[in-house]
Amino acid sequence: MQDEVVRLHRDEGRTMVFITHDLGEALRVGDRIALMRGGRVVQCGTPEEIVGSPADDYVRDFVRDVPREQVLTVRRAMRPLKDAHEAETGPALNPATTVADAIEAVARTGTSARVVDAGRCLGVVDSTGLLGVVAGLDGRPDGRPRRAGQHEDGLPADGERDDGVPGIEEMAAA
Repeated sequence: MQDEVVRLHRDEGRTMVFITHDLGEALRVGDRIALMRGGRVVQCGTPEEIVGSPADDYVRDFVRDVPREQVLTVRRAMRPLKDAHEAETGPALNPATTVADAIEAVARTGTSARVVDAGRCLGVVDSTGLLGVVAGLDGRPDGRPRRAGQHEDGLPADGERDDGVPGIEEMAAA
């Protein structure tokens, strides 16, 4: 049934609401997911946002057993180029490449891989960055995960503090 839902969504290009209690199914089928607790939305976002930047301890516990490398992309592990030579060497990966696929590419070649979009090198992924994502150390400098929309200093990206719970209007606009 999951394959059929994905096919219909892709072929029809329509918005679909799919309700499930199975997180794995939601991660596979959904391009936006809302996690609820007690009738309230506690986090709404892409699978990568929810797994990579849980909004609170409830969501963090909920996604604890998700294989991060199968959901998160190389954007989480990417670092800036050290020099121009790095922009020309190693396998080229799309920014949407999963960490699992990038690990395979880096392991096969024994070198770092370039993250390339539209012919432009955005950065590089190496074994250290990829393992950091798998271990959950890709958030803030202290190793704690970053909430969605949060800068490294722990403040929200918009500079305003809020409770992190989107209202129905924000969900509809997303």
